[in-house]
Amino acid sequence: MTVVFDGHPDHFGGSSGQEIRVIFSDGCSADDTIKRMVEEDRDPKNCVVVTDDKDIFIYARSLGARIMSVAVFTEERKTPPARPESGGKYISLIRQEKINKELKDLWLKDK
Repeated sequence: MTVVFDGHPDHFGGSSGQEIRVIFSDGCSADDTIKRMVEEDRDPKNCVVVTDDKDIFIYARSLGARIMSVAVFTEERKTPPARPESGGKYISLIRQEKINKELKDLWLKDK
C-alpha cells in the first residue's frame, strides 16, 4: 500500500512501514503524483486508488485503475482480520489508531 501526501517529508517525521509506503509530493501536488504513479504502472488494473477527488477518480479510472471511496476504504479497514490459528498476537485497527495517536501526541508535540 502506498500513501501519497502533499508536502515534504521533513514535516512528517515518520517513515514507511513494511506494509505502507509513504510518499510526499515534494514540489508537485499529491494529485499529480498519484496520476503519474497510475500512468507508470505496468498494469493499472492492479492499482486501487482511494479517493473522493472527482478529477483523480475520473483520470485513474480512465487508465483502468480500480477506484474506492475513502468511506469504503476506512470501513473495510475497521473489520478485523481473522485471528491467526497459530495463536499469534493481534491488535485491532481501532486499538492501533489509539496507540498511534497517543504516540504522536507524546513525540510530536510542540516544544
